[in-house]
Parts: sequence; structure tokens; C-alpha cells
Amino acid sequence: MLHIARIQYRKMSSQARLLVTPATALVDDKVDITVERLAPRQPVTLHARLSEGTARFQSYAHYRADDTGRVVVAKQPSLGGLYTGVDQMGLFWSMQPSPGQKPGLRLRKKDVATPFLVGLSVHDGHLDVMEEQNPAALVTTRLERWYLGKGVKRIPLREGRLRGALFLPPGEGPFPGVIDMFGSTGGFADYRSALLASRGFATLGLAFFGYEDLPNDMSDVDLDYFEEAADWLLGHPKVQDHGVGLVGTSKAGEIVLAMATYMKQVSAAVAISSYSAVSYAPLPYKDMVLPCARWMADQIVFTEDRFANAQNQLEDITTEPGIHACIQVEKSHCPIMFVTGEDDMNIPSVFHANKAIARMKAHGKTNYTLLKYPGTGHLIEPPYTPHCGFYFHSAFRVYVYAGGEPKAHTAAQEDSWSKILDFLRKNVDKCETRSKL
Repeated sequence: MLHIARIQYRKMSSQARLLVTPATALVDDKVDITVERLAPRQPVTLHARLSEGTARFQSYAHYRADDTGRVVVAKQPSLGGLYTGVDQMGLFWSMQPSPGQKPGLRLRKKDVATPFLVGLSVHDGHLDVMEEQNPAALVTTRLERWYLGKGVKRIPLREGRLRGALFLPPGEGPFPGVIDMFGSTGGFADYRSALLASRGFATLGLAFFGYEDLPNDMSDVDLDYFEEAADWLLGHPKVQDHGVGLVGTSKAGEIVLAMATYMKQVSAAVAISSYSAVSYAPLPYKDMVLPCARWMADQIVFTEDRFANAQNQLEDITTEPGIHACIQVEKSHCPIMFVTGEDDMNIPSVFHANKAIARMKAHGKTNYTLLKYPGTGHLIEPPYTPHCGFYFHSAFRVYVYAGGEPKAHTAAQEDSWSKILDFLRKNVDKCETRSKL
């Protein structure tokens, strides 16, 4: 009798259907995943995979069909795997490097003209698919996750000494302008710029060292370069000309704060996981030089496997001489948003945000917003990006701890992204008739 029942059970399972809506979406969009035509109460494993270049990532979760033979990911709990509980986007944010990959992999889109192609499959029983290679699937499908929205144009930028790419939303405009930058790893990454443009902003993804013919080292960067970028963007016919928004992570967050302090072209600034002082090297601007707080290599703590905890590498900014490196954000007249993680193991970003806010308060300023997230590390990315607890720092050739706990970190990414978009819309977009995307 049991043998006969198992044969019937397998026959029903072979008719399983996997539905994903929408099958093509932006990476910050949620999707609905439903499995139908399973046997009542059937245990199954949902498995997600993607590749970016040579890097491979995957996730999995265990579910049990309801009495009608359905699994609705947005409503039913994962019972095991890489996350548990009800989580509509758990299969995306919980992705990890596949076995055999090099350590410290960080999922970043290198070519925004192509999507992440995510393969989804359903397997009979509760499996550990990270260990079991190519288990038989009941049903499979594929979905596309894009940073570059339909109709968004990417225009490479080589204007004077400016390097990067301009992203323009579809339509006539003019659009609110935003400059988007990353930090001390150098080079150029434009995935967040593409996503900002897909949400309605004319976005200049700006490189500032270690890219093409730009300086190879941060010590050769000057603040005038960023003012040139702001003027160039404001002069574009498709961009509103009243002021630009800024988004910068880590080292770029310092630059964002300095721009907000000294440049009238800035109408809103978002500093993510950053110092509140100029670090590493002095920053020239016009006829002055902003002093820096030194990075002190002897303060970096290395584990036995040579991973670095660089949280305390900056000299003390509360005493001489480091205090002179603090950016005078109290001079800024634009709103500033600080986005911080309480478990940032790269930069004590909560401490630095509080120091900057204290300066502003001492001068009667209220033009600040602090987002502070528990269990959140340094690499605060757009929503549903897999958490990266440590990464290879390409400029310094060392593995660096970023910190954070996966579930808390991804919740912070989702919450902060929506608030960043609202902040920019409120303070940069002056076309009151524009509808929100």
C-alpha cells in the first residue's frame, strides 16, 4: 500500500507548475513566487541560482505545500535552508557564493545592459542543494532582474577630465539630477546609478580614481573635480538646473559631505557608511586644502587568515591633530541624510554620523536625517542584494570585514533605499507635477 501511494505521489509531483510574477523586473521590485499542482503537504526545496561573470551564487529554502498542493512564498514560511519564516524575497537576499568559489565574493552587476538571469527550480523533499550537485527538478523557470529600466539610456562620459556614465530616464525631462559614487576600492561601478535613473533621476555615475586615465591613487584627487561634475550635470539640457542630489558610499560619503559643505550646486546629500572627516590624504579645493585624518596601519587588526578589521584605522578625530580633519557640515544649507549600520566593521559610521550631527546641532542646524540600523554592516546596497560580510579590497589587496547579519542587513537595505528615494524626490525634484515612479 505504501509503495503504491508513493508512486501516485511522484506522478502528481511531476505535474508541478512554477509561477513567477513579474518574470522581468527591476532588482528593487518584489516578485511573487508560487508553486502549484504539488501533492497536499508535499515537502519541497526551492532553489535559486545566478551567475555574474565567473562568479556563481545560489540560495535555497524548504517549504511544505498546503492542503491544496500550493506553496505561496509571500504567505508561507520557509522551514529551513538559508532563511526561515515568511519572506517574499528570501531567495534573493539569502544568496551565497556557490561551493568552490573564492572567498569574499560580492555580487555586483558589471554590465547593466544585461540582467541578472535567475534560475528557479523546485525539488522534491527537503534538500541541501549547496552540497547536492544538480538534483533532479520537478519544474524550473527563469526570471530577469534588471538595474537598467526599460527606456533608460546609458551615455559614457569622457568630458574634460570627467569619467563615468550618465543615465537618463525615458521621456523629455528635465529630470532631477543626482551624482552617484562609490569608495576607496576605486574603479567604476554604475549599477546603483542605473537603478536611480530607472526610478526617475538623471544620474551621473562618477568615477574619481583608478579608472581609465584618472589618478591611480586617492591622494591625487581634488574636490574641484566633483564641482566640475556638478556643473556639467546641471548644464545638461535634460537635467533640472536648480541643484543636484548626491549619493556616496564609504570614501565617497566623505566627498558628498564636503560637497554639501562647500558647494551651492548641491540640493541634497546622502552619505552611506562614511567617515565625517577627510581621511587618508588632504583634499585640495580652490585656494585651500582640507586637512585629513591619517589611516593608521598599526591599528588594523588581522585574523589568523589575514582578514582585516579596519574599524579603528582612522586617527582620533576628537583630539589634536585629527579634529581639524572633521568636515564642517554645519556650513551646509542643504539637507543631509546619514545611512549607517551599527555593525559596520569597516568604518564606525554611526559614531561619525553622530559627530557630524552634533556639529550641526551646535550651530542650530536641523537639516539632517540619521538612519541607523542594528545588525547592519558596511556594504549597504539596493534592496535584495545578498549580504556580504567580508570582501576583497582591490586597492589595498587585502580581505576586509564589512560586518552585518544577513537578515537584519537586508531589512536595512530595503528600508534605507525607499527612504533615500523619497529624500531625493523631496529635495531634488522641483517639478511638482511629476508623478512618483
